[in-house]
Amino acid sequence: MDYTEIFHEVISVMEKDSATCRDMGVGDFQTYRAQVRNDMSEEAFTLLVKKYLASFGLEGHLGFHNTNMGGLDFQVMRYENALYVTNAAGTSVLQHRDKITKIDGQSIEHCSSNNAEFLMGETNERQGLLWNPILLFAKTVTVERDGTRLEIALKKADRYAPNNRYTFHDLGHDTLLIQLLDFADEAAIRHLYQQYRERLERCKHLIVDVRNNSGGADTAFFPLFELCYPAGKSVNEFLPKRRPMSVNYSERNCEARLKMIDAFLSEGVSEDVRPLVKQMQKQLIQNKGKGFLADDQAENDDPAMFGKTLPRKVWIITDQDCLSSGEAFVQDMSHSPKVTVVGRPTRGILDYSNCAVASWDQFWMLYPTSRSGELDIGAAMGHKGIPVDHYIPWSPLHLEKDVDLEYVLKQIEQGS
Repeated sequence: MDYTEIFHEVISVMEKDSATCRDMGVGDFQTYRAQVRNDMSEEAFTLLVKKYLASFGLEGHLGFHNTNMGGLDFQVMRYENALYVTNAAGTSVLQHRDKITKIDGQSIEHCSSNNAEFLMGETNERQGLLWNPILLFAKTVTVERDGTRLEIALKKADRYAPNNRYTFHDLGHDTLLIQLLDFADEAAIRHLYQQYRERLERCKHLIVDVRNNSGGADTAFFPLFELCYPAGKSVNEFLPKRRPMSVNYSERNCEARLKMIDAFLSEGVSEDVRPLVKQMQKQLIQNKGKGFLADDQAENDDPAMFGKTLPRKVWIITDQDCLSSGEAFVQDMSHSPKVTVVGRPTRGILDYSNCAVASWDQFWMLYPTSRSGELDIGAAMGHKGIPVDHYIPWSPLHLEKDVDLEYVLKQIEQGS
């Protein structure tokens, strides 16, 4: 397919298949379509479509990607008019704590003005991940490192993927810490729960760190419900009733989602989760081609879960880079009287979810197929996220020590 045809398909997805279509339509596609040329470079076309989709202001669950381009092997946070490298692969040309002051010779403030569609009006603290597409197309960055100013040529690489995505730490004083960087590998996460189950059920204080959690499947955090909620109480007694989401059962969406479910089932899922997945599969088959339908069964499908006496107190540390299922975890657990949420509000991308993928040659597009019913009562979470009980602003001090965890440990010491 040529670029004109691919762009037309992208518009078609936004018009018919994306769950945003009723609220946002196809946006200002004419402005971007007028710039498409079949003889333009691959990178230029990729950037143009990324800008078009960014113009919808929908973070996380909507994007366009080129498998030939690679990605970034580092992550940044913005503080005032600089970007700070918070994580970097060992092979990256950038290092942890590098301070980026210019991109392709332009100040961060100037780049911010020139890339407003990518930054979506977010505050500096919430812009970190949104700088990724800007940096992906950059050639050089000016960096301050250990008192020296360097001009560094960027290179495309595999996307940054930290090792040890799921870890367990005994911090002493009846305090345990679980760090979960995503909810993608359900088997590995459940193995972690089982491996430390006895200790988890005996500790007085549990800290669950979901900062930078990139999401996955909600079912992966189900075993944590009983630890986070009070003993003898049904979890459903605390969870508020939410308006049912609506699902766009377009033919494209059903075919794409069924492929994803088949792959998920082939990897092996736990027996308590399998019925939920099979029910979703059945709904997709039955409703294929029917367009938007209310998912009235969602509330009734939740398995019955009951809390435990210990841990006595649960602390959840989260931040602006906690996404999707990570946010769902924070949202669901925040209703427990045992839980206190610390850090910074999550990214806020659950208004539209349950993503599907459309692909053309080396290009692929991620887009949402379901729409939260909370949108109809003005309870959107976009650009706000799940709030925290104790807000801790991000600063470069976070590069030197774990400010958020230190705060929690101090509260535990003081008996809070």
